[in-house]
Amino acid sequence: MELTRTRAILPQVIWHRAVPSTNAALRELALQGEDRAPHGTLVATADQTAGKGRLGREWVMPADTAVAASLLIRGFGKSGLPASWLPLLAGSAVVGALQPLFGEGMRVGVKWPNDVHVRTEADAEEGRVGQKLCGILCEMLPDGSVVVGMGINLLIPEWELPTDRATSLLAAGADVRGAELLTDAAGQDLLDRVLHDVCAGLLRLVELANVDPQAARNRVARHSLTLGTEVRVHLPGDEIVDGRARALADDGSLVVDLPTGGELTVSAGDVEHLR
Repeated sequence: MELTRTRAILPQVIWHRAVPSTNAALRELALQGEDRAPHGTLVATADQTAGKGRLGREWVMPADTAVAASLLIRGFGKSGLPASWLPLLAGSAVVGALQPLFGEGMRVGVKWPNDVHVRTEADAEEGRVGQKLCGILCEMLPDGSVVVGMGINLLIPEWELPTDRATSLLAAGADVRGAELLTDAAGQDLLDRVLHDVCAGLLRLVELANVDPQAARNRVARHSLTLGTEVRVHLPGDEIVDGRARALADDGSLVVDLPTGGELTVSAGDVEHLR
């Protein structure tokens, strides 16, 4: 895969025709040292055969219609936000890359903590979060580096989506410029544009977070679909709590105002948007 735009901005791009997991492949390379895998190294594929999502869930992507991409971030958090913000920063970068592909009335945003959804005006009026375009999984390495894994649904037809809660650029009506598969010319161009814009955006946000953490936090908040909404939090141990998502804590956790007047800081758990 040529990926001309993407290769022009990154020190190393490794494209696999098929691979079990881009996160695992990049982790193995990164552990060999910075000479083998400098900051900004990208591993990507359109056929990930054993991908994992958050909490060990299986990540299913039909070949040549979605992309799995893992970007290596070195030196994050030394002078700015902690690494726990990286899933949110990555989500914000994906929003910046995908929003221009949609017309008016469609909003791309981040569902806390690590999903990117697209929402119609009707979804917003009904309090729905929309459908999932992208999932993000970050893995911390022993030296403090972070592998940021992203699975983006690009050209999956509606009938092949794994669940009605998922969508793709194609199924949601984005401008894919006639692309049908990532192996055709239009599909390769779409893939290159998306990878370029996502990686460039994330690297800029990483730099911003290191020099102006509050500005990076503000960017994430602007792209959030969760803040300001009524949510149901499914906590470890099968505890369920309802409330209103108000803010992001210093470590990126979700601060939820409770009906009793108190607040709950959620660092782990599933968040359901309520109508």
